[in-house]
Amino acid sequence: MILPIENYGAGKSQKRIEDVDLVRGVGVYTDDVAIPGEVFGVVVRSPYPAASIRGIDLDNTTGLDGLVGIITGADLAADGVGPIPFMSTVEAPDGGPPRCQPLPVLAVDEVRFVGQPVAFVVARTRNHARDIAEMVEVDYTDREHIVDLKEAAAIDALRVDGSVGNVVAEYRLGDPAECDAAFGQAAHRVSLNVINNRVIPNPIEPRAAIGLYDEAAAQWTLYCGNQGPHLTRDILARDVFGVASDQIRIRVQRIGGGFGSKITPSIEDVLVMYAARRFEVPVRWRADRSESFLSDYHARDHRAQVSIAFDPDFRITAMRIADLGNLGAYPSPFGIPIATSTGNRIVNGVYNIPVVDLTVKMVLTNTVPTGPYRGAGRPEVVHRLECALEFAAAEFGIDAAELRRRNFIRPDSIPYEIPSGLSYDSGDFPGMLEQALVVADWRGFEARKAASRARGNLRGRGLACHIDSTSGIAPTETVEVIVDAKGQCEFRSGTQEMGQGLHHTYVTIAAGALGLPMESIDVIQGDTARVKSGVGSYGSRSLYVGGAAIAMAAEALIDEARRLGAQLLEVTEEEGEVTYTSGIVETADRSRQVSLAEIAAAQDAASFVVEAEAEAPFCFPNGCYVCEAEIDGETGQVKIDRFTAVDDVGRVFNPMIVHGQVHGGLAQGIGQALFEHVQYDAESGQLVTGSLLDYALPRAGDVPAFDARVDESQPAVTNPLGVKGAGESGAVGGPPAVIAAIANALPQRSVEDLEMPVTAEKIWRLLGSRR
Repeated sequence: MILPIENYGAGKSQKRIEDVDLVRGVGVYTDDVAIPGEVFGVVVRSPYPAASIRGIDLDNTTGLDGLVGIITGADLAADGVGPIPFMSTVEAPDGGPPRCQPLPVLAVDEVRFVGQPVAFVVARTRNHARDIAEMVEVDYTDREHIVDLKEAAAIDALRVDGSVGNVVAEYRLGDPAECDAAFGQAAHRVSLNVINNRVIPNPIEPRAAIGLYDEAAAQWTLYCGNQGPHLTRDILARDVFGVASDQIRIRVQRIGGGFGSKITPSIEDVLVMYAARRFEVPVRWRADRSESFLSDYHARDHRAQVSIAFDPDFRITAMRIADLGNLGAYPSPFGIPIATSTGNRIVNGVYNIPVVDLTVKMVLTNTVPTGPYRGAGRPEVVHRLECALEFAAAEFGIDAAELRRRNFIRPDSIPYEIPSGLSYDSGDFPGMLEQALVVADWRGFEARKAASRARGNLRGRGLACHIDSTSGIAPTETVEVIVDAKGQCEFRSGTQEMGQGLHHTYVTIAAGALGLPMESIDVIQGDTARVKSGVGSYGSRSLYVGGAAIAMAAEALIDEARRLGAQLLEVTEEEGEVTYTSGIVETADRSRQVSLAEIAAAQDAASFVVEAEAEAPFCFPNGCYVCEAEIDGETGQVKIDRFTAVDDVGRVFNPMIVHGQVHGGLAQGIGQALFEHVQYDAESGQLVTGSLLDYALPRAGDVPAFDARVDESQPAVTNPLGVKGAGESGAVGGPPAVIAAIANALPQRSVEDLEMPVTAEKIWRLLGSRR
């Protein structure tokens, strides 16, 4: 069923209704929630990358002013509190489940990374807790460590987990023998190494959590900024505390950015809940920014060898990839699938690649665990593929755009089954390229390059054709609607607003479908006691599944209102069916009518309820980006001078929100390409980039005025709204476009010479080496 989105307010840019509170500074985030009688928690973290714990001495803390109590891993174990579990869609290298330990809430016998939680101090004030945490004495025995991904993957490497090797999971896709044959017959071949650097999500709102426990009801309430509250509740109930899911209530306020880092429960969520029950008092925790660098899941961190075989006409005949992914010291809940099966759903990108042989090995190191971050595996996949094509174009002396033209999946081949077994349902990949080249003035580049040269600068251009797979652990969302005696319609959804404009979009859909003012619509999210179920918001899934459920629930409401209205109006068969218009049900001859409010008031509960479930499999937003970069020939400083983005996101509801999502993703993509990089010192195992003094984020002056366009000619056919998702495209396609532009600008250099982030210092050294 294709729903009439033009009736739902689609296609017009609108200011978001939720922004009024935000710009006035009265938005309520987790740490703004005031709980009477609350106390504060501080985590004691390991200063060692690898060490045995011989004991924890709390004697110095006894009787200290303000102390409520201190929790250790032994306390959790005694009370049956489990670790944070991990999910895996792949097996160990020799079969069976990955043989790695789940993430402990608090370390007991050993620590495996700098920042691993060892104890939790609870005190009357945050300052008391900090001071007391300094007095907790942990007796460590330092051990050898390993932080480098390539070194850790070696067969004879130091073992992070003493009982197993560091390669704990392996993902295979494709046919190695068929790939061998194709490479043996190839007319042209390329091979290169592509590194995807480790980054930290850095949402503007640090993580925070408040735990409460009701002894009489045996029920917890957890306030936290979480993208998947029902998923988090279920993990906490089933795997960590071993209780029924209805004994835990998750309440989410505003979220100041998530980017995938706030999907699953955190260690600190468990700690405030446990402490609240143990000490019979509400417990609050909030990360400082530097603490976030040690405690938030990191992301990316892959090393891939990419080889591609071509026929005499430079059409791809096969691709082989050997990839290493850094799990960190323990797998995070989504760490293994993100880096293996999830990211490689679109292993072939937008190209017709007949034969694939892919191996991804997941490796333990003594570093912070890695997890989802905007794009969740697809940025790594698209980056290595697009870099390989740029490398091939330079090697073969063929125009980069022309090489892609020869290898695109053609529109008349869609639906097209890809190596992962999924099917591209829609898309015009050649059309995206041609539009981008026109908007970017591809043919006018030489004149701009000459102008840069006249100023003593270098100039390069690069392009990247990207595709994403919007997703979730389940392809469904259910929305419940309650209509009360005032005619107010409350839509309850298990997706989650986190700054992306979801609340406004849902209100727009519901109001448009029902013909009601936006003030008559309430959207409830982020409360597992009020919202029955939900998968959450991540993987650009919210609109195409959650929005479809909102629209279907509105249509169900209309049907139920007509049924109940007909009963109230005592309509006979001879009078025909009643009609619904803008909150009013009336007879066919318009002689009698009743409002939604009157219908609700007439029911036993003074309200009526409907619900609808939407089911939608994967969508594949895609597009083409063109970047032009100017490089200072003396300093190596990069300026992104022009950036064109043409995106196929299916049908567009609110162009302003879509452009905002693309711009944000591009800013993060440019950040990864030019600035952001997590660095560990190999000798000490310490996190070198442990604050914003050392970890560079892009500033406003580092990103250009993007020329972003959307193409609606290829709506998705896998969901009733025809939408595809827009939240991750910029982070997927941005980095390879930037790297290609820089490589194009540098004489006798290729993308293989440019390891992200490509800083001014790196370019300066490359320029110096040719003098």
